[in-house]
Amino acid sequence: MIIPSFRLYHFAVKLIWKSMLVLTFFFWTGLAVIFYLVNHVAIWVEYGCWLSLMIFGTYFLFMDVRLMVMIMRHEEKKKWKRYWLKNKFEE
Repeated sequence: MIIPSFRLYHFAVKLIWKSMLVLTFFFWTGLAVIFYLVNHVAIWVEYGCWLSLMIFGTYFLFMDVRLMVMIMRHEEKKKWKRYWLKNKFEE
């Protein structure tokens, strides 16, 4: 299990929160348009207050997945850097 440092996590969140907000906005805008075209009813009429919970949930899901990918890439880079340095000094 990868447990990132707080500094790394905080830096990653500061780096991506705006882009994930934009992604969530466009995702739900597209979903609302498709819902309206299919059902001829606005999505907020159908779901009401649950819609805001779904939007926040989607935002945090996007954030979580993106953070997980960033941290895993960082850990892989560290692992390969260690491997490369170890092999470099063994030669």
